[in-house]
Amino acid sequence: MIRIQTIYARVRHWLFWYGVYEFCSQSCNDEITLYSDQDQKNYLGYFELTTMTGLNNLLKYDMDIIGDDKEYCDEIEQFISGNQDIHYNYIYPRDSEDVSRQVSHFAPTNIEGYKPVYINMWTKLSKSWDINEIKKSVRILAKDFLDLNIKNVEMIEIPTYTETKLSYEEDYKPFIRKVD
Repeated sequence: MIRIQTIYARVRHWLFWYGVYEFCSQSCNDEITLYSDQDQKNYLGYFELTTMTGLNNLLKYDMDIIGDDKEYCDEIEQFISGNQDIHYNYIYPRDSEDVSRQVSHFAPTNIEGYKPVYINMWTKLSKSWDINEIKKSVRILAKDFLDLNIKNVEMIEIPTYTETKLSYEEDYKPFIRKVD
């Protein structure tokens, strides 16, 4: 196993930071990009992280359980009721354009020999995402997909409290329905 000192992780969505700064509850689903350098020149991988709460919300509010999404929903339900703490779901190329978007790191291939274009990590180890839980998941992903045993995970592109508050008040808060 290769050993590097640090992986740098960037969280894609503001919702994560709203939870970190306690403007709302912590997120249960986030996308992260991993780099081997702070300048983000050496890309390592891109992953979606989803907790049990996030999976249950997907089933309840977002998925067509009896239609097009049935297979995916069945996979989620099997994970929820199973004994695994972590499960990976893979999205493989659907057309010739997707083939160029295959991950460059280790990942299982499909029957056509293609690697996934997108990897979801479902976990029972975390209830919601904060910085420490993201770091814990990055260490697991680094070992499982990058063959790296890392010591440190550093978050990059961390918005300030003031930036986050402004984004929350302008981009999120106006769309929250108040429950009476």
